[in-house]
Amino acid sequence: MHDGHGHSHEHSHTHEHGHAHEHDHDHDHGDICAETSGASPKDLALLKYMLEHNKQHARELSEAGARLAAVGLPHAAVMINDAVHYFDHANEKLELAVDLISPEGD
Repeated sequence: MHDGHGHSHEHSHTHEHGHAHEHDHDHDHGDICAETSGASPKDLALLKYMLEHNKQHARELSEAGARLAAVGLPHAAVMINDAVHYFDHANEKLELAVDLISPEGD
């Protein structure tokens, strides 16, 4: 089920969508400044770990979706691809957070 939320920002995907998007994505992230003060190394490590962990799960889910589509379960594959779409959005936010709290050059 799609909630048709109304936010929008540009993003790229590493997977194919078997559905039409009912939402646009246009957030301007250009005015975000680094917020390194107060960020603990533990929090930064956790964010980096979770980001990579989520990316791995998204890849695995994409592969599972492709397998389901190949065996004649296209509706299940679309649902999985939708889930991966939202994983990608969450990962974009985690990447921004990592960038914001990472020391210069990290």
